[in-house]
Amino acid sequence: MDYDMNMEADGEMKRNILILLGFILLFAPNLVLGDCVDVSRTTSYYIQGAHDVILYYRLTPLAYINVQWCNIFSDSSVQITKGYLCDSDKILIDGQACDIFSLKSSATTY
Repeated sequence: MDYDMNMEADGEMKRNILILLGFILLFAPNLVLGDCVDVSRTTSYYIQGAHDVILYYRLTPLAYINVQWCNIFSDSSVQITKGYLCDSDKILIDGQACDIFSLKSSATTY
């Protein structure tokens, strides 16, 4: 009888762990799947095309940012809103908050 109760408890614990992992994947994708980059040392940026920004520390690229729903022009102003950015965070382009569609550390790109 004790054996059956232990098996039920083990099965319930496994089920609870799976439910917890499912909630983590569902509600916190940035923690599990997102790319994050420390951009606090950014000294300059380069606008590449209508949707891409490269952040630099001196002459070294730190991050490549792609924004899908905002247009960036060659004379646009780009402002970083915090020192540590992840996918789906926001940056300011010409004063407008724009969602980051993708963010790659220069160490993992190209």
